[in-house]
Amino acid sequence: MQKRSLGLLLGVTLPSTLLAQTDEPAVAGMMGAQLTGKVMVVNPETRLMTLKDAEGDYHVLHVPPEVTRLDQIKIGDEVTINELSTALIELIPADEAGPVASERSTDVDRLPGKKPSGSITDTLTVYGKVVSMDKASGTVTIEGPNQTRTLDVDDPSLLEGVAVGDGVIARFQNVIIGEVK
Repeated sequence: MQKRSLGLLLGVTLPSTLLAQTDEPAVAGMMGAQLTGKVMVVNPETRLMTLKDAEGDYHVLHVPPEVTRLDQIKIGDEVTINELSTALIELIPADEAGPVASERSTDVDRLPGKKPSGSITDTLTVYGKVVSMDKASGTVTIEGPNQTRTLDVDDPSLLEGVAVGDGVIARFQNVIIGEVK
């Protein structure tokens, strides 16, 4: 799959974005990819589909169960798949922060037509808390529902406005848009 970087990776920009304390979430990371090819094999039972791209490379894809009209895709059809992954980070004052938790959702938007097309959006929202900071070494430790991570902060002066107990909300979203012609 041809990958095109649309922004910086989450791990590189998370600390400075996280600690900026803006009123609106900031895009901490964004990646995108696109694949276009002709259907060479499609198997509705195994939910596997093989595409051949313009360069002659083959790509075997597992088609998610949300695609309900897989049996209508035929050999020779042209398929275009776009994938966009984003992470939005927000810092919340301690008195407004909720409990450490996470929630996941999947939304499917099917477009009408003879062939399958539409989008699948998976969203994971993680609620965490700042549990410690070390201004001298430029680190902040954040507790999440499944792990506690210590992150390096590029500019330690960003820690000036952060307090232990502040909440962190991270929204990770993956959108897959597919169209069959």
